[in-house]
Amino acid sequence: MLEKAKQEGLSSDRGPFFYGTNMKKVLSHIVLFVSFFSLYAQSQNQQSISLELDRLPVIESLSPSRANVVYKEYQSIIESNSKAISAGRLPEYMFFSYTNNENFTFQGLAARCCITQETLATLNQIENAQDNIKGRTFILPTVNGLFIAKNRGINSVEILLQENYRDETLTKNTLCYNIKGRDYLFLQGKRFKATERAYFLDSALRLPLEKETFIVSSEFGKRKNPFSGEMKNHNGIDMAAPEGTPVYAIKDGAASVCISEDPEFGNYIILSHDQGKITSVYAHLSQIKVERYQYVKKGDIIGYVGQTGKATGPHLHFEIRQGGKAEDPRLKLRLED
Repeated sequence: MLEKAKQEGLSSDRGPFFYGTNMKKVLSHIVLFVSFFSLYAQSQNQQSISLELDRLPVIESLSPSRANVVYKEYQSIIESNSKAISAGRLPEYMFFSYTNNENFTFQGLAARCCITQETLATLNQIENAQDNIKGRTFILPTVNGLFIAKNRGINSVEILLQENYRDETLTKNTLCYNIKGRDYLFLQGKRFKATERAYFLDSALRLPLEKETFIVSSEFGKRKNPFSGEMKNHNGIDMAAPEGTPVYAIKDGAASVCISEDPEFGNYIILSHDQGKITSVYAHLSQIKVERYQYVKKGDIIGYVGQTGKATGPHLHFEIRQGGKAEDPRLKLRLED
């Protein structure tokens, strides 16, 4: 079968996974016989199927039309796979590529593909259902399930899945894929559990301080610098609170910066969220309670209010940056006046 596939130009030298640009030539049934390995077990017998992304069939549009042959073929394969699985037969494991230049939301993309949101999310490293996916290139599978990263998780959903499936017993139908240098186990037919779904659907930011513990003493925007008297941009808000008040992570993320005794900000932390698309800054802390590169969850205590650096009193200087640009935290946090 492998030799025949090679002759037809469908095989990859990197593993037993066949794919091509000819939509009439369909993937052969593939089964990796692996059993009784923990999720993170490294076994010489467990083969990884490498996806060459530049060789995947490209879907130019998700709008149905007679001329949109590749999209029609993709839908046909998904429908055929659904019937095969219902009948207890093996589906055809294929992958396509699509760039979202049609401005679909993530929910809209999943609906057009007839693939569950959790399947697309775990395959494409989407942390939240509300993520902006304009212009993003997606790998589109033809079978539903969960892609569990074997490497260190890079977002809250990946980490939660790794925790929940750490002791999963694999079967002969479990596949392992290598995508962009990362290994994933594919658990066919699995869906998000309640906690995983809650994380995926939760897009709200929490306050960095408990609501009744602070007042906003300085707003975002132009203001007179209290030390120099110059008019300068204030890239965040100052939240006056008693020294020692706990400071919380507003969203899951990693501590990309932990600095002590900075002349301006004193002790401060920068958290990176959504793979660096959003960052949050917490300055003038009396104590830092996390280490650089540490992953934190929304609501974890990361430090305590202080007056280190250039500060006229105990407060938290807090910033939110999106795409490197400072945004008004009051609007992002939905703070009332």
